[in-house]
Amino acid sequence: MTWLADNKLIDLQPQWGRPSAITLMSATGDGGVYTQPREEGRYVGMPVEFWTRGWLLQLSPTATALLFALRDALGGHSEPQYIHTAKRERYGLSSDTWTKGRKELEAQGLLTVKREPQGDFYDFTRLRNAYQLNLERLDDSPSWS
Repeated sequence: MTWLADNKLIDLQPQWGRPSAITLMSATGDGGVYTQPREEGRYVGMPVEFWTRGWLLQLSPTATALLFALRDALGGHSEPQYIHTAKRERYGLSSDTWTKGRKELEAQGLLTVKREPQGDFYDFTRLRNAYQLNLERLDDSPSWS
């Protein structure tokens, strides 16, 4: 608690005969007022099972980064979605990182990738990857092989 107070992450107010009152401060450590991440703009929520079932320890940093990027990019859609190149580039992940993370998430059963045609009758139709997260899989323990 003292370390948090010294680094301006919390404010401790002593109270006579009771534990100190704790006030959260800004996560930047500048001593500013705490605001919830929702109020500051975008944030990505992850089901609590990601943390409690050991997924954070099982997945590589590459797969974890892609999981969070896909969670944001798919915007809660339950059906497979194509992610445009411009949107992919917003996350700063290279094509190699995207591919490695994708393969690991697929192997763990957290991601399904389908090839779907994009375009219409007058356009050249191309097959593109459509991504679908399987977050129910987080309810189970990861396979540690």
